[in-house]
Amino acid sequence: MGIGKLEPPEWVQDAVFYAIFPDRFRNGDPTNDPPGTRPWEEPPDRDSMFGGDLQGIIDSLDYLEDLGVTAIYLNPINTAPSNHKYDVVDYTTVDPHLGGDAALRALVNEAHRRGMRIVLDGVFNHCGAGHPFFQDVIRRGRSSPYWDWFIIHGDRVIQEPYPNYACWAGVRSLPEWNHANPAVREYLLSVVRHWLVGYGIDGWRLDAVEHMPPDFVREIRRTVKEANPEAYVLGEVMGLAAGWFKFQALDGVMNYRLWEALVHFIAWDSWDAPRFLAYLKGLWGSYPRANLYASYNLTGSHDKPRILTLCGGNRRKVALFIATIIALPGAPAIYYGDEIGLEGGDDPDCRRCFPWDPARWDTELRGLFRRLIQLRRTEPALRRGELRFGGTRARALSLIRELADHRIVFLLNAGDDEVSFRLSRSASDLLTGEVHRGSIRLPPLSFAFLREA
Repeated sequence: MGIGKLEPPEWVQDAVFYAIFPDRFRNGDPTNDPPGTRPWEEPPDRDSMFGGDLQGIIDSLDYLEDLGVTAIYLNPINTAPSNHKYDVVDYTTVDPHLGGDAALRALVNEAHRRGMRIVLDGVFNHCGAGHPFFQDVIRRGRSSPYWDWFIIHGDRVIQEPYPNYACWAGVRSLPEWNHANPAVREYLLSVVRHWLVGYGIDGWRLDAVEHMPPDFVREIRRTVKEANPEAYVLGEVMGLAAGWFKFQALDGVMNYRLWEALVHFIAWDSWDAPRFLAYLKGLWGSYPRANLYASYNLTGSHDKPRILTLCGGNRRKVALFIATIIALPGAPAIYYGDEIGLEGGDDPDCRRCFPWDPARWDTELRGLFRRLIQLRRTEPALRRGELRFGGTRARALSLIRELADHRIVFLLNAGDDEVSFRLSRSASDLLTGEVHRGSIRLPPLSFAFLREA
């Protein structure tokens, strides 16, 4: 396509992301609430709607800016019947219950005015069963011009008791597109262009990447870069992403492999530090540097239990979790509410509404998130520096980030006993200002960021 070698955008390695499930973040305009909207404090179920919308996000930009957020990733906002919107029925409109197209324009404009970026969720593996093309196939069978836009076994669509068509994870309400059909690809690529060019969004998070043909994913990336070379293409890859990077199909991935390792090491105490560091070396050694620094290091997501819940309610473990993410290459990505101690188990419990009463926040935890984010934003070595692996013992480890003459040492004690680290030179604690010479002792479940003299 004449755009040469594909490179991740530079801005991502400096970014701090905040992931929002729109229906659950904030209700800024009750006039667009869907029928049957539930009380905000009610526990969610798979079908409940709570009325969160894009105006609510606009109203919360001061909060996000104060936290240090520079990029917002939104779960799907296209018109769809569900609360999660992964069952798209109209790819070219924002769901009216989220505020419609005008609300997205307002959000993008206001975010850009503040120097924030907006990344949308692209659902290009499947659509909703209510999509007009699939509905036409249901009505007209093989005579429908969209028959071969889907993968159907037989002469008509059968949905009960088991679907006779390809659908995501066997879910009948999510028929998969037939990506072997060039018309399907062009239709979906037109959607990619529509939001990039028409609304000025800053990138796409591609849902269910591992279910799509790799050459089509690369085609999406090329289309994105043609529209805006600085736009971000992030993939939902649950496994190892090395092949996607070698194929130049993605800028970065949601780093679930790192998240899982952190859960084992910090939340569950099931790994010791040598095992965690060995795993980290293998993961880091598998990815090209540019893609590693452009990946999305998440505290959680709408598909996983909340980190505080996984940590058994132990706030000090959550602090270790976010501190390690801040210390490593890649963009830190906060799942909405993790910073205030929002809890939740498996889906749908992990999609609780954000409590906007500050009396319900863990303000000490939020303050720590804020300080660590500020530290990362003020220390170039934590964003762009080379990663060096230090030593390990039991449940303690050290990492080094180096950039030119800046050298930051990250020390972590995830164990129950105090640990002493020997220092090769004097170093100042970047969070407390204390100067350490010769050695430093870390209490149980604690960490330190040191700048060496």
